Amino acid sequence: MRSLLLVLALAAGALWVAPGALAAGWCGSGESSTDLADATTGRQVHAIWAVPADAPDTFAAGAPKLADDLASITSWWAGQDPTRVPRIDQAVFPGGVCADISFVRLPMPAAAYSGADTAFGLVSNELQTSGFGNAYKRYLVYFDGPSVETNVCGTGGGEFDVGPAYAVVWLAGCPPVPTDAVAAHELLHALGALPAGAPHACPGDDGHPCDSPQDVLYPYSSGAPLAQLVLDYGHDDYYGHDGSWLDIQDSLWLHLLSAPVFPVAVTLDGAGSVSSDVPGIACTAACTTQWDGGSQLELTATGTAGSRFVRWTGACSGRFACDLAVSAASAATASFGPLRVPVSLGARGRGTVRCTPSCGATFPAGKPLVLVAVPAKGWRVVSWSGDCAGRRSRTCRPATDYHVATRVTFARIRKR
Repeated sequence: MRSLLLVLALAAGALWVAPGALAAGWCGSGESSTDLADATTGRQVHAIWAVPADAPDTFAAGAPKLADDLASITSWWAGQDPTRVPRIDQAVFPGGVCADISFVRLPMPAAAYSGADTAFGLVSNELQTSGFGNAYKRYLVYFDGPSVETNVCGTGGGEFDVGPAYAVVWLAGCPPVPTDAVAAHELLHALGALPAGAPHACPGDDGHPCDSPQDVLYPYSSGAPLAQLVLDYGHDDYYGHDGSWLDIQDSLWLHLLSAPVFPVAVTLDGAGSVSSDVPGIACTAACTTQWDGGSQLELTATGTAGSRFVRWTGACSGRFACDLAVSAASAATASFGPLRVPVSLGARGRGTVRCTPSCGATFPAGKPLVLVAVPAKGWRVVSWSGDCAGRRSRTCRPATDYHVATRVTFARIRKR
């Protein structure tokens, strides 16, 4: 059964060609079939070069081309809107920081990708299965295989505020059309265009505007370069409009160039890791990342095989995930402890200390523990020291995050 996202994508996403310079712009090295550690913070666009199972590996030539198109789209977008650009997923390579471009060999042979609707559904599902299904990412995919459908340049679609979403450029679909123009068109679909309520939706096709063939989202391409196209002709359908319907200019996948940037520093006390739901933080040691002001993220601390998360301090507090609103420089510390803690119990005078539940030399960290002082006949509890210091009753409930060490003092009951 096809999902709603795919149905919407297929209904709204195809770019058709009307009848009728490779540069070494990538600093990456080698192929990676995974999404590398993010050098970019926030919701972002991740690039993929994909080939069918029986197609040759063209990544070496394709990655620089894709990187050049990403740079072209970013430059063009800034020319159309000087306040925002798409936030591109970047990674750290030996040659510097640049676009993270993954290589995916799809599981099906080229013949399986026949028909734009079928091919888009297959590619989207296969990428999710391969680990490219992050809810905070939009995926720009260059499919280097045979044409899936005559004159179909690309397919894409997605919802405005949730992901994942996919924009696929069928490289063999319409060679005369510049790929950066196709990619920009499909990326807009992946961001949620054309929104419901746009006044110039094409008759019988509510996924495209039909007020001008100069619009990058127009359903037919004349082969014009991206530089000659505009981002929402008249700004009255999907970008920078004054209407009440959704505006792609407000997409959280766009980087607001004028937004202040604040550091978020994470310190780890003990062995563990800290990650964020929105891409950008994946730390196994102290780290500092930069975030756009107004970002909302959730930090999760996870222990190792031999440790457990204990608590947050600083900008975060408590023992659970931390919701952090970035409005200034922030610093949080995640503390970790052992899975079992040492137990040292002692008594001065005549009496014993009992554990509930029973404890030996060690005890499961973080579990509730009740200590009961049991004085011998004729003796009484005077005081506790160590982790139970200050208590005078017979019971104590010490914290068990790092250790349990206490001594109870008993004294004779004086007869009158």
